[in-house]
Amino acid sequence: MNVASRRQLLRWAGWFAAANAAVFAVAGLRFLLSYPGGADPLGIVYTVLAVVGHFSLLAALPVVLVVVPLALVTGARAWVSAVAVLLMALVLTLLVVDGNVFAEQRYHLTPLTAVLFEPATWVLVGIIAVTALAFEALLAGTVWRWVEAAPARGGRVLALVLGLAWIGSQGMHIWADALGYTPVTQLTRYLPAYFPIHAKRTLARLGLVDAAAVERARLLRRAGAEGGGQLAYPLQPLRCAPGESPPNLLVVLIDALRPDAVHPGLTPNLVALAEQGTTFANHWSGGNSSRAGIFTLFFGLPASYLEAFYGVQQPPLLLQEMQRQGYQLGLFAAPGFSAPADIGRTVFAGVPGLPGERRDLDAIGRNLAVTDGWLAWLAAHDSTRPFFGFLYYDPPMGQMGADPGGPLPLGERFTANAEAATAWRQYRRAMQRVDGELGRVVGDLRARNLLDNTIIVVASDHGYEFDDNGLGYLGHASNFSPAQLRATLVLRWPGRTPATVFRHRSSHFDVPVTLLEDAFGCTSPPADYTVGRNLFAGQDWDWIIAGSYNSHAIVTPDRVIVTHPGGFVEVLGPDYRPVAGAGIDPRVVEAALRDMRRFYR
Repeated sequence: MNVASRRQLLRWAGWFAAANAAVFAVAGLRFLLSYPGGADPLGIVYTVLAVVGHFSLLAALPVVLVVVPLALVTGARAWVSAVAVLLMALVLTLLVVDGNVFAEQRYHLTPLTAVLFEPATWVLVGIIAVTALAFEALLAGTVWRWVEAAPARGGRVLALVLGLAWIGSQGMHIWADALGYTPVTQLTRYLPAYFPIHAKRTLARLGLVDAAAVERARLLRRAGAEGGGQLAYPLQPLRCAPGESPPNLLVVLIDALRPDAVHPGLTPNLVALAEQGTTFANHWSGGNSSRAGIFTLFFGLPASYLEAFYGVQQPPLLLQEMQRQGYQLGLFAAPGFSAPADIGRTVFAGVPGLPGERRDLDAIGRNLAVTDGWLAWLAAHDSTRPFFGFLYYDPPMGQMGADPGGPLPLGERFTANAEAATAWRQYRRAMQRVDGELGRVVGDLRARNLLDNTIIVVASDHGYEFDDNGLGYLGHASNFSPAQLRATLVLRWPGRTPATVFRHRSSHFDVPVTLLEDAFGCTSPPADYTVGRNLFAGQDWDWIIAGSYNSHAIVTPDRVIVTHPGGFVEVLGPDYRPVAGAGIDPRVVEAALRDMRRFYR
């Protein structure tokens, strides 16, 4: 086949992609039937650009990645047409089936949801696939006749327009995300396989976004308790009757503190606190990242809801109830309140005056500033009102020397991996520093005679791995093994028996309901606002939903079912290695998916 024929094949491939972009966009309109977009002009423009750009991209990717290389290599019209038809039929089938799932369940299609399909559903999927294949074959023939009828049809102009639509939508999202403009950001979860660009920190670092303007926009555009029409959270209004002397609450969050790193020689202040309070020795985070872990700790909901809450900027009921009861808020975070955890748009959405990231300080200085800021705030607070303190420490591993310098508690446990051994030494030294800050905080509370009326929660957002399983993983947010999901939780709760250790399988999901019930007098059924249960009930979790930045898992005591981007699912054992022939319990999957959709409208 000659060059002209290949040129014709490429022209056909381009127009076939353009035709399917229109088809996919029409099919994608079903996702918008439940979208509470409102009448905001910029929101409408963004929605149009996002739909056009996103579905054009979904149509273009198979052509660019597969069809065009095949056309250039073989030049065979029959092969190129057949492969293109099959690929587009597959995408169209997935879009239609996903639209059906989303319309009913409010989550997108994954292999885990397919596990629950009844035989009749698979028959319907087969009918949709055959129909899509026949349709794409007819469309391919129509496009061939279109291409052969005239040498030029303005394809370059159309490609430019579609490309500009995608670029325009991404540019609008970058701007809206930086300013917290919810009429734009709330669209994200409605479109399948849609991952718009975030660049808040980059814009701020380049001086392209004014911090004060961002703060004003964030407060003005926050959707509030209605969830922007997306969320049914809570299912029923919260019923609370606070006591005459409400307790103070202090949450000390230590990034990545493993429970097996809590040791008298390493974290003496935390150990002393545990001896005066309650330790949950088998506690699990709801995520392997700070973003997911902190979200689950305050909301008591799976991290799959995070994008929806982030998009509409709705805070958790725990914070709303404290504000309703007149609590003063003293909030300090070494990493700041924006990316990567984005707690300023979720946990503390709507709180004015959140401190920005201290770029003028190094990591050690930022942790010191958390304690200094808190001590100054507490000295000046109104003592007639209860307070809520949030101190978020980020252990400065990068500034810790890796030289031996004498023995450290807990020994050199990870010697098989040189990088892990070095990181383990830096990690312990960093935790020693943060524990010193905790000592300052508790000592100040004691000096002010506040310990007897202050609930202290010391928790980590997630764990930290030092190649525990021999698979080369170091750090966090890379897998769902116990090393990355096991978290620290110590409570010092006035009036409760000290030095108590609970060994049931607890989770971050349990913390909000425990505080709302036992500290703030709330009597609503927990199922109205959380998937968790009271920590002191001692109930084991049979399975836990764990999230990350772009994947999630269902974690049982002997299995980890991981769903990766692109739909790949794997079943792993306790050693985080594939389990040959392992099945997926549909009852567990169904229960997990029910929790992941329960609080959507």
